[in-house]
Amino acid sequence: MLNDLLLSFFFGMPAVVAPFLAADLKNPASRLIMFWGGIFFTVLVAIVVIPMLLCDGSITGAYSNCFGGAGLGSAFTAAQPVIRASAFAYIMAGPPLAILAYLLEWLYRRQHAA
Repeated sequence: MLNDLLLSFFFGMPAVVAPFLAADLKNPASRLIMFWGGIFFTVLVAIVVIPMLLCDGSITGAYSNCFGGAGLGSAFTAAQPVIRASAFAYIMAGPPLAILAYLLEWLYRRQHAA
């Protein structure tokens, strides 16, 4: 259980922090990417993390022994394609969008520094 808690914390923290970091950005495009991207990716992280914390099992295996009973385990097992897609989208799209926001902010500050 401790492994699941630590994994969920480190997996989801960048998405949770991104909307708060958006307030410090000067470039409007960077601010939009970080705020709305952070909100969107927080939802994706929740889709992945909630079954991981409530049940035994993983993204690749069936969920069982859930705190909510067998019905919750079967619901999470039926939703595994959505859970896998959420994890894949978060991992594959989140870092490039964050890098894009950083580069746009860097260029904006460099242009307006002179």
